[in-house]
Amino acid sequence: MSSPMSTLRDLAQQDVDDATTALGKSRQAYLHAEQQLSMLLNYQDEYRQKLNQGMSGGMDASRWQNYQQFIRTLDQAIDQHRVQLNQCNVRLATATRCWQEKQQRLNAFCTLHERQEQQLKMQLNKQDQKRMDEYAQRAAMRREKS
Repeated sequence: MSSPMSTLRDLAQQDVDDATTALGKSRQAYLHAEQQLSMLLNYQDEYRQKLNQGMSGGMDASRWQNYQQFIRTLDQAIDQHRVQLNQCNVRLATATRCWQEKQQRLNAFCTLHERQEQQLKMQLNKQDQKRMDEYAQRAAMRREKS
């Protein structure tokens, strides 16, 4: 039979497990968003280099305008990914705080549970000692009568 303290500790452990899963998902989302932004920035650099190379060799106006339009679109995508990365960072920080709070709560229940078990052991030891003392006292009384 489990004690109420054991039940509370088990529930707190489940909360920590759930928070750990959520934290892992938040970290994955953040790393994925960071990787996507990095890829876009690298692609932007490569594209600008191609534009510069094309301009040094000569480029007609319509092709130059296409490059410029594409770079503007790429800049917008980069800005959107930066916003997404910031949102992922906020969610990651929130998930981290939640996990820390759940872990502290679990630690508190574990400490209380350990104290409760120690008190129970002390009570049992006292009861055993009392029985042993009573047994020794009865044995001594029997010896005196004999």
